[in-house]
Amino acid sequence: MTNQNIFDELLLEAEKTNLQVLLDNALNEKDPDKKKVLHAIYTYALDKKQDELLKDKKFVI
Repeated sequence: MTNQNIFDELLLEAEKTNLQVLLDNALNEKDPDKKKVLHAIYTYALDKKQDELLKDKKFVI
């Protein structure tokens, strides 16, 4: 159970982080494995922010 809390905290922190900071870190990482992880975190945070935007009743497509 403790490990699950660590991942939940990581994802919550990613959601709070500026998207540009996440993208910059992903693009500038030299290690290919770390780059994949950072890109995945960026994509997750972007998806969460998009979901939030789409739920807004004032948002019109």
